[in-house]
Parts: sequence; C-alpha cells; structure tokens
Amino acid sequence: MNREAVAERTLTWDRGSFRDRANRIYDDGQTIFRGVNDDVLNNFKKFSDTALYETLVGEGKLVRSSVAEAPLGERLSEHWAGFLVHERIPFISYPYEWTFGMLKDAALLQLELLERAIPAGWTQKDATAYNIQWRGARPVFIDLPSFEPYKEGEPWAGYRQFCMMFLYPLMLRAYKGVDYRPMLRSNLEGIEPDIANQILSGFTRFRKGVFGHVYLHARMQRRYSSADISEAKTLTETSGKEVSERKGMRHSLAMVMGTIQGLASTVRKLSIAEGETTWGDYDKSHSYAKESFEIKKSFVAKHAATRRRSLVWDLGCNTGTFSRICAEHSDYVVAADGDEKAVERLYQSLKSDGVENILPLVMNLANISPNQGWGRRERKAFDSRQKPQLVLCLALIHHIVISANIPLAEFVRWLRSLDSDVVIEYVGLEDDMVKMLLRNRVNQYGDLAPEQFEATLASAFNIEDTAPLKGGHRKLYFLTPKQA
Repeated sequence: MNREAVAERTLTWDRGSFRDRANRIYDDGQTIFRGVNDDVLNNFKKFSDTALYETLVGEGKLVRSSVAEAPLGERLSEHWAGFLVHERIPFISYPYEWTFGMLKDAALLQLELLERAIPAGWTQKDATAYNIQWRGARPVFIDLPSFEPYKEGEPWAGYRQFCMMFLYPLMLRAYKGVDYRPMLRSNLEGIEPDIANQILSGFTRFRKGVFGHVYLHARMQRRYSSADISEAKTLTETSGKEVSERKGMRHSLAMVMGTIQGLASTVRKLSIAEGETTWGDYDKSHSYAKESFEIKKSFVAKHAATRRRSLVWDLGCNTGTFSRICAEHSDYVVAADGDEKAVERLYQSLKSDGVENILPLVMNLANISPNQGWGRRERKAFDSRQKPQLVLCLALIHHIVISANIPLAEFVRWLRSLDSDVVIEYVGLEDDMVKMLLRNRVNQYGDLAPEQFEATLASAFNIEDTAPLKGGHRKLYFLTPKQA
C-alpha cells in the first residue's frame, strides 16, 4: 500500500468504534484500518496463522484482514501498538433493519464461529449483532479483535449479550408475533431479560428455550441488581457464598460447548408464519398489464446500464424484481421496503441463488433509520452511510405523499440531497391504487397533478427521459441532478 497516497486522503475514525478500548476503526474512504493494542495485535497474529482462520475466511464467514503499516505514519502510531487492514463491506446495516431470517442466520453464524473456534483454542469475548454485516444475503463476521485465547474453566463471556441481541428478539417474533425492530432501534444494547420475560410469560414459558434462557436469566438479574443500600448487608450475607461459588465455578469445555450447541438448536427451530401482507406477492400480483411491466423493466435496465455504478438504492423494492435488474449493471444494490414479508421473500430467494450484491433491508421509507447512539453518531442514518449513484423510486411516490402525508416537494428535496441519478414513477390521481388510498380522505394532494409533479421534479433535476405506463395514469422519469 502506498503510504503517501493514503496520507493524501482524509482519514476519519468511526464514531461507532469506541466501546472496546483495545481498538478503534479508521476509514480513509477506500481502506478500513483498525488501530489495536499489544494484546489484540498479538492475538490476531496468532489467530490469523491458524488453519481455522484461513478456512473461515475462505468460506466467507470472516472478513479478510492483515497487519498493516500505520495509515498516517507517526500521527497515529503513537496511540496504538499496530494496525490491521480489513476488507471493506459494501454497505453497513444494523439489526433493526434485518428480516427475521437475516437475524436468525446472523445468530447462527455467531454460534457456528464459537463452536468451531473453542475446540481450536479460541473464543469470543462478546456477541453484539453489530459485529456481523452482509455481503448481499450472506452474513460475515467483521470484528477480528473479538477472538481471544480460550481458557479452560471460563464461561462464554458473550452469552448475555447474545441473548439480548439475537435470542430474545427472535423469540419475541416467533412466539408472540412481536416486531423486534423498533425495540432494537430504541435500545442499541438489545432487549433486557426482564423485558423479554414480561412478554414471554404464561404458557409461553414452556416453549423451547424460554424457561432457561429468559425466565431464569431474568430472575437472576433481578436478584443481583434490585437491592438498595439498606439491603446490601443482608444480600451480602445471604447470597455472598452463592455468588462466590458461582464466580468460582469452573465451566468445562463440555459445558461451554453444550450451552452453545443448545442455543444453536433453539435458534434453528424458531420460525414465523408468512401471513398476509400487501406486497409480499408483488412479483405475481402487481397491477400492470404484461406490456406495461415489460416497458418498466426495459426502462430501468436501459438507464441502469448507461454506466457501471458502485451503489444503487431500490426504495420500495417489494420482492426485488428491479433490484435484480440493477444488480446486473452495478457493484451493489441496497433494496429497502417497509413490508417485512416482501423483504423476507427477497432475502430467501437471494440466499437460495447465492446473490452477494443485493442487500435487502426492512425500513419505513417515511421514517428511515436515524443517526443515534452516543452523540448521535454511533449508528449512522440510512442516508448518511454511503451515497448511491442511482435511486429507484418505483410505485412509491403515492405512498409517500398520500399514505405518509409527506409533501412531494419535501421528498424531491431529500432525493436531490443524495446527488444521485433517479428513476421515479409518477402515479396519477386517476390511478386505481391512488383512488383506493384516497378513500375516506380529503383530496389535498394537488402536488400529484401531472403538471405540478413534473414542475417539482424539474426544480431539482434534469428530466432526461420519460415513458408512459398504464394508459397514461403512470409515467416513468429518468432524472439527473441539477448542478448549482
């Protein structure tokens, strides 16, 4: 790597990389660096020299990493014992944007890595879901400093975190139909045992894994966290011996492996019914005649193929028909929709086909993931992570303007802030879907009149190409951003 070339680029530290004091992530826009202390550096050198590391990297389950020179010479080297360089993940996502199947597969990857590492003399010191990212529909573990030598007799330190960030969300969805995403979005540390226990109550306690991993876990947490100062002496006297014994208890290799394998068995058996949603069958039940649908696909393919783009967003992707078209002409596609069933179907089909350049995400497009966490910088907003070069907004605008009551001008202003080319579909007031949305509503959506719609687009974009659909009730536009 050319040190001078790197130095010419702006190096920033990742604001979400601070909880583990032993290392920190830096990014110059092209290369991911990680400053590490002596222990992490030595552990990595030993671990990366094992057959297990090479096997896991070869299988795509660990991000490839290596020891690197200091990215800016002496300016950072005085703070760290050394540096690692990591293979870049195309687009960062968070567990509150994943489908049930994605969270389940991420959980199983976490457990598989442990199950294979411990017999080889290694373990992991934590189990945060943020350590797992995606290459399309394939999960990959990115936090190499999490690996450290396994010490006989010690329990798995990441058990509680695994329950809070993986097991409890999956159980809530599978056993109670509770959507875990708002809970994970509001609490970045996961779902507390006591909260999970309150929801997974009654006969649910007899479902697989609930009694041991939820009920007993919550009771233990309450027991050792609820005492106030006046009770401290009594608690010490009555439970001190038990705490001492518990802390001093040796966890044999068989016990640790049994816990991990038991968790994996529980997770594998968790499932959800598909249920009925509006757009889960979009690829079969859309309202377009065959000719119009083919025109729509050809229009998207035509403009996606004008040049190779590094990142495309398909907003309102449904089951991914147009995401797949764009993936043929771009490096990576982020396919987002608020309908979990549709995105789950897309994920499972991508997984089955081995597609690694389409990332499916569940997201309310009228309320995208915000900047949040410490200093509102720990977890980045969806539109702050990486700018796309092409955005698809197909059969979306009427839902934004009518269902979410967002003025068209506001949405177009947001699109323009992305500084991207856009393919957008106009859906007129005479369209059957719009008429259905307007039932029992006062029609205050003059901005969807064709002349007003086009004028709003033209205020921020150059209209480069158009194509009519559905007898003129809909229209496709290809836009490029106007420059100041």
